[in-house]
Amino acid sequence: MIPITIDVAITSYRRPELAVAAVQSCLRQGPVLDRVIVVDDASGDDTAARLSELDDRRVLLHVRPGNGGIGAARRDALARSSADWTVMLDSDHELLPGALETLARAAARAPAQVGILGARFRWDTGAVTPEHVPEAPVDYATRIRLSAQPGGIGTDYLCCISRRVREQATWSAERSGLVDVLFQLDAALVADAQFLRDCLAYQRSDAPEGYSRGTVEHLLASRRRDAEGGVAVCKLLLERHGEALEAWGRPNLAQILREGAIFASLVGRRYLATRWAMGAVLAGGFRQVTPGLVPACFVGRGVFESAYRKRLIRGGASP
Repeated sequence: MIPITIDVAITSYRRPELAVAAVQSCLRQGPVLDRVIVVDDASGDDTAARLSELDDRRVLLHVRPGNGGIGAARRDALARSSADWTVMLDSDHELLPGALETLARAAARAPAQVGILGARFRWDTGAVTPEHVPEAPVDYATRIRLSAQPGGIGTDYLCCISRRVREQATWSAERSGLVDVLFQLDAALVADAQFLRDCLAYQRSDAPEGYSRGTVEHLLASRRRDAEGGVAVCKLLLERHGEALEAWGRPNLAQILREGAIFASLVGRRYLATRWAMGAVLAGGFRQVTPGLVPACFVGRGVFESAYRKRLIRGGASP
């Protein structure tokens, strides 16, 4: 047996059936699995009851007293992990057979400086992400360079982190879709990453309560709810990683500034929104940022929301 233990940390919000399926996919992994740590982000439904019915001592369930978003939930999950390595899984993911053994073998062979293991997702649409993975371990600078390339390691991937990374890189508890970017960059400062070509997990494209899926009103409401946190996380990203992104990952810098401009606009911080929108254009050009973003940010919150709603519909969201 491989002398490495792995915890799986799963966060869930109002997806009881998917959460159960995700946990069951972990319980089938064999002796490498230490525990499945599930954080229910105050779903207020029968998620906790359904998971308790599994009656497996390896499942540790924590129900948060209030909904705090993915960053707060991930922080709670990792704080409860004690294994050598921890896989981070969402409730719309399932591990494929043999996934943890493959990760354990990779961890056993990895150079000492590697503290992040990445593997690919197979989607229900037939897609595989990331499309391209590097053959050798990557450091902080290379990670940023490769993440900025289309189809590269900046896209969805199954992330497994060592105890060292777990202890030194923490998830921001702010509500924002940018917390994952912040954590990944913070983790890349702690340790190198090694990516496997193996597809080790399955991902659904139609799960409810998604950050990037749903009706226009759902997407607008989630952006409004997360706007203050989004501004805070964007500031942290620029403070900690702005120079590195400017040097090695300008397309990613443009995307961060674009998201920050949207959040700043939604909380009425017109001048900050305009400054970040202009920075996004300078970093990525109009191929990365629509030309109407700068004037939309400048004219104020009401007009911005109207323009943003139209953009979401054009992007495929249902009205």
